[in-house]
Amino acid sequence: MTQPPHPDSPAGSAAGLRAATGALLDLDRVQGAGAAAAPAAAAVARAKAGWRAAHRHRAPDAAALSALAELLEVAGWILFDAERHDRALRLNRQALALARHAGDRSLARLVVANLTMQQAHLGDSAASYRTATAVTDAGGLTPRVEAVFRIRQAHALADAGHRSEALRALARARSLFLDGPSDRDPPWAWWIDEDELTGHHGMVLARLGDLDRASGLLHAATGSGQGPAYRSLFTAELLDVLVRSGAHDEATALMGALAPHLAGIGSVRALNSLRRTAGAAARARGPAGDVRDAARDLARLLGAGPPSRRL
Repeated sequence: MTQPPHPDSPAGSAAGLRAATGALLDLDRVQGAGAAAAPAAAAVARAKAGWRAAHRHRAPDAAALSALAELLEVAGWILFDAERHDRALRLNRQALALARHAGDRSLARLVVANLTMQQAHLGDSAASYRTATAVTDAGGLTPRVEAVFRIRQAHALADAGHRSEALRALARARSLFLDGPSDRDPPWAWWIDEDELTGHHGMVLARLGDLDRASGLLHAATGSGQGPAYRSLFTAELLDVLVRSGAHDEATALMGALAPHLAGIGSVRALNSLRRTAGAAARARGPAGDVRDAARDLARLLGAGPPSRRL
């Protein structure tokens, strides 16, 4: 990958920051957080050094503040998907403060959406729900953006065991999505598509124990093979659902299909999910021998992997 340009470029500080952000987005979209984590951390260090040099004698304008906030947001997302949670949380908080200072409400909402996901991932579903609900209660969202926060609510409610409320949040997200795009949608809303919504729907149903419906939705979300690298998480969730539901033939087939392609899975969250599922299936006494053998092979190929860096 070409190194992101120095933010204090002849094009201007904001232009250099946005170019660095674009390079990180391209890398993450194609190769995933495993490949992008180190470049993201390096880009943040360069950006902060360039920022200090560029603004030593003059105050930054709103465009420069927003550009730096966006770079920190993207880096925070990448480090979250790489399971480097302490650093990701710090970057997200810094990005949120900068976005608010710049008056960039759209970017601030994206950072908050990232924070709600991280809160749920780290086991604090109550905080995730409160954070998402504060945004929906404030209003002023386009249907696509509100759908994101309804999905976040659904995940948090499912994690807390509130089935009917989680299903209502999912239904609301689907209804909002079907309203279609708006000319007021922020640029970051590009990834809110049918596969994204379907995959999250399947994940929520899996948490609620509705494994048959979850399996169908996760199959649908992964069928196209398109989309950003982090969507390999849907495949990892599908394997977990197949193992838990006793769909032994399908689980064995999926593990066999995954084995040659593990090096191409860029989401560390997805790899960690696969490790947990394969390890549990390999140790279980209930599944048929073919499932256990496939799980042992997959677990061996995955290895121990880097530890999950949780708070």
